[in-house]
Amino acid sequence: MPTVFGTEHIIYLAIVIALMVLAIVLVKRFVKTDKQLVIIIKSIAFLLLLAIIWNRISIAIGRDNYDSLWPSSFCGTSSLVLALGTLLFKKDNPILHCVVYIGFLGGVLTLVYPDFIGQANSIFYPMTISGLLHHTLMVFLIILMFITGYFRPSLKKWKYLPIGLALYMVYGLFLITVVGLSDAMYIYSTILDEVKLNWFYLGLIFIPTHFLFLCSWELITRKKH
Repeated sequence: MPTVFGTEHIIYLAIVIALMVLAIVLVKRFVKTDKQLVIIIKSIAFLLLLAIIWNRISIAIGRDNYDSLWPSSFCGTSSLVLALGTLLFKKDNPILHCVVYIGFLGGVLTLVYPDFIGQANSIFYPMTISGLLHHTLMVFLIILMFITGYFRPSLKKWKYLPIGLALYMVYGLFLITVVGLSDAMYIYSTILDEVKLNWFYLGLIFIPTHFLFLCSWELITRKKH
């Protein structure tokens, strides 16, 4: 059975990291126009949309609970919002200034520690592989947008993160009270039982850290200019 930091997990990480690096090098070398970049970015966003839909369908079928079609975690919701926000709107839009930070943190943490990887005897079990793929595509899309300038951090747009997090909580309350998903957005559950990390304490850490990052980013870019 696959385990965190087991053979299957390590091989998967090695392959996807190598592919990410290769893809970024190729994009930086051969993509010369904004039109080409937009096509590539939106194509990856479309793949991300397919991956998160596959993941939700797999979970709903695997658990025999079609309420699970609703993404109820920060990562699942971020994958869906990032895909749609990239496909439907222009580059550097306000949606990105929220979901990029949430998606990157959640995606990286999940790829490093995918606690769902041992739910079947094979990493290719649909619920497992689709979960790994949508986290991978989300992280790759965010890194590519950042490196190519499709998304640019901005201190002036810091407010979109707390606004977006508030909307995540409203969506989570909807899932809890209307749909019946009691663990949505960690509102009444914890991310790490050992340290009792729930949505409130995560926000207390995440929002100031995000603000400090943007301040540092502004100082670095100003010095460069």
